[in-house]
Formats: sequence, structure tokens, C-alpha cells
Amino acid sequence: MQFTFKIGEKIKEAWPMYKLHFGTFILFIVASGIAQIIGSRKNLILSLLSSILSLIIFYVLTRFILSLVDKKDYNPLSINSLPTLGQFWNLLKTALLTSLSILGGFILLIIPGFYIAGRLIFSMYLSVEKNQGARVTIKESWKMTEGYGWLLFWKSLLIGLFSAVGFLVFVIGGFVTYPIGMIVLVMMYREFSKIKSEIIANPIIVETAK
Repeated sequence: MQFTFKIGEKIKEAWPMYKLHFGTFILFIVASGIAQIIGSRKNLILSLLSSILSLIIFYVLTRFILSLVDKKDYNPLSINSLPTLGQFWNLLKTALLTSLSILGGFILLIIPGFYIAGRLIFSMYLSVEKNQGARVTIKESWKMTEGYGWLLFWKSLLIGLFSAVGFLVFVIGGFVTYPIGMIVLVMMYREFSKIKSEIIANPIIVETAK
């Protein structure tokens, strides 16, 4: 079973979601910008505060986008949307372990870093959705992306370039391309997860199809 995720088509699918929830996405982008401004100050406490805020925003926004993709109701502005201490701790550990793994790959002649980034691209989404320990999450991301590391890296790179182009060409355009890029990344995570689940559930059928 092949993973044929077409970014152009998914951008078109993401557009109506973005338009319908335009105000919510803008609110999250502004909040992220404020967190980045706080972190830009040369102050350790403010830098830590910025990191905490950024992770919380990522958690809530990811859950919100997952609900859109899955067509489920979810209020990202509710107090219940915030992560519990345990969920935040797992996400923080996953973020640190993922970053250290990728950094280690870059130290090993750069190219391995890109490959590891492709293999661990879903670790943060898995942490948000399943609330697992960091090591379990990293292992699951590594296992589920086996054989797709480079493909996922290149697709995520293209999505990242699309997200950035709005800021580079015309700053305000980033308020459109950035959230749509995030939606597309979550779409890729959800579609890839479903394909891998089908492969695990029906290995004989998949092997015959090959």
C-alpha cells in the first residue's frame, strides 16, 4: 500500500477549514507571536516562559486541527482544552528527546539529521493524541515511519516552505499560509497513521497488493 499524499490537493482541502475558523487561527498565530517576542528577550526566565507558552499553544492548536480533520466537535478556547500537568510533561519530554535526536543526526555529517527528522516527524502529534511517555512516543514514530523517512522529510519540507512563503513574500500572507501548512501537516499525520494501521491489521492483503 503506497502513501500518495498530494500536498496541492490537501492545501485545497485545508482552505475551507481555515476560512471557517479564521478568527481562531489568527488568535493562535498572534499568541504564538507574543510567545516568541517574550522569548527573544535575553532573560532565562522569560525564555522558559516562552517555551512553556509555545508548547501549550502547540498542544491546543494540534488538538483543534485534529478535531477539524476528524470532523469532531472541539472548543480550543475552553479551559478544558489546556493540557494537564501530565500531558504537558509528556509533550515537553517528547519535544526535548526529538530535538536531541535530530541534533545528534546533524552532528553526524548533517544528512542523518534530515533522515531522523523524517522518521520522527509525527512524534509531537503522537504525544498530543496519545499522551504517552517520550521514549514510547519516539519509538512509535520511528517504527511507523520505517521505509518512509526520506519521503516524509521532503513532503514536510515542501509544506514548511509553503508555510514560510507568506511571510517572505508579503508578511501578512503568513497569516494564511502558516495555519494552512499546519492543517496539511496534521492531515499527513492522520492519513499516514490510517495507512499504517491498515497495513498492521491486514499484512497478508497488503503484501498481495504489492
